[in-house]
Amino acid sequence: MRQFLIQCLIVCAGFLSGPSLAQLPPSKAQGNITFITGGIGSDESSAIFAAAKKWPLLIEMSEIDSSGRGVWIVGVDIRVLNDKQQILLETVCDGPLMLLHAPSGQYTVEASYQGKLLKRGIVLKEGDPQKLTLFWRP
Repeated sequence: MRQFLIQCLIVCAGFLSGPSLAQLPPSKAQGNITFITGGIGSDESSAIFAAAKKWPLLIEMSEIDSSGRGVWIVGVDIRVLNDKQQILLETVCDGPLMLLHAPSGQYTVEASYQGKLLKRGIVLKEGDPQKLTLFWRP
């Protein structure tokens, strides 16, 4: 009986140790862009950070609080435009992290939070994952 209890505890510990619980939110697509938004909770954010190595772009969104510390935010409006300034993606992020897969090329990321717009240019290359960190100041 004691052996059985020890084996059960070992199995349960394995299930509760990070990666086995970590699952990515479902991916979505608009045109030829695939994306995932999320990052709520440590399991989901860990899963997104781990997957980022295989995605061309990871976007992390934070607001600087009164103490000068970055705090993750949700509800950011994201638009991705191509080099001709045509909108390819328009969505609202339901977490502080976004993974984005688009064909290699030059893009503009427009991110709006509480009426404040940030624009960043980015060049995506297959096999060259990048991270774009966006900070809004109060």
